[in-house]
Amino acid sequence: MAGCSAGADSGGGEAKTIKVGTLFSVTGPAANVGDKMRKGIELAIDQINQRGGIDGKKIEWKFYDPAGDTATAVSQTRKLLTSDKVDVVVGGGSASGIALAMAQLTEPAKKLFVATEGARNIVQPESAHALTFKATFNDTVVIQKIIEFWKAKGVSRVAMLPDTTGFGQSALEVAKQEVPAAGIKMDVASFDTGTNDFTPTLGKLAAGKPQAYLAWTTDSSGVAFIKNARALVRDDSVLIQHGHGFVDDRYMRQAGEASVGTVLASPKLPVYDLLPDSDPQKKTIGDFVTAYQAKYQEQPNVYAGQAYDAMMITAEAIEKAGTTDGPALAKALENLGEYVGLTGVFRYSAQDHSGLASDGVTMIKWDGTRFVPAGS
Repeated sequence: MAGCSAGADSGGGEAKTIKVGTLFSVTGPAANVGDKMRKGIELAIDQINQRGGIDGKKIEWKFYDPAGDTATAVSQTRKLLTSDKVDVVVGGGSASGIALAMAQLTEPAKKLFVATEGARNIVQPESAHALTFKATFNDTVVIQKIIEFWKAKGVSRVAMLPDTTGFGQSALEVAKQEVPAAGIKMDVASFDTGTNDFTPTLGKLAAGKPQAYLAWTTDSSGVAFIKNARALVRDDSVLIQHGHGFVDDRYMRQAGEASVGTVLASPKLPVYDLLPDSDPQKKTIGDFVTAYQAKYQEQPNVYAGQAYDAMMITAEAIEKAGTTDGPALAKALENLGEYVGLTGVFRYSAQDHSGLASDGVTMIKWDGTRFVPAGS
């Protein structure tokens, strides 16, 4: 548990703080994602409290680490809602499967839940997730951007390797619809997280002569995919790719020389300094990077940005609604207008609880030192 320690109510009066509950996996298999998410939301909360809170009320932060385990996360979410009596829940355990389980508890409790995880079914259909939003791209818009990239490159046949988690399989469902509809042939081989040798799978997929191999995971097994794919594919014109869940320079460095040229779909954060000054996100991202570096003495990544966005968007909704009532906050988010964040420009509506379009997705590649624009 972390955050300021002021009590929510000192005896029947109006609450003196706003209680925010968070789950991030800072240990266990999702720790590489969760540790940055925790820092991102912590920075947002610190900044909000330093400027006086929300309508004069400081944020009291209740934080738990489910260590990537869904059953633990469910128990911790129940604690947030019952004994901790949080007003809102921000952050879904650093895994789509956990966020999905959490939403089954937050919805009937009438609490706003802003997830930081990727699978589109966390919020879709919106009619069944009235109080659940997220601060990440739906895989639909990411895959649409990847298809645009493939078409510009003349790619007509691809191989997709999604992991078996909710994140990977959600993307696969979209790809099965969008990729063939775009006139591109696709072969598929799903893999379990923790896989450390993709050579047999890649060998079978190679028979189809794909012009691009696309992995979809946040798991460190994606490093083995890069190494194995690079060893198998000798043709430099064949693309080795990852989705937006693998945009982390730590993974690229782990893959070593094999990672050079790897193409990823991404928010703009990793290449913000290379954006034109006219880009509405450039200053917002720059200010965040400066503050994050000052606090943690390290570079932020997209996971930190997602969590920061989620908290700041929640604060905007509370301020606009003037209450922490779940339905009122949902209405406030749906009518927020344009909010320039780190992950993109959010435009929530009753029909879209992700709020992000493909204009926030950019194609990047690893040049051996850093991420740079991939070009078209």
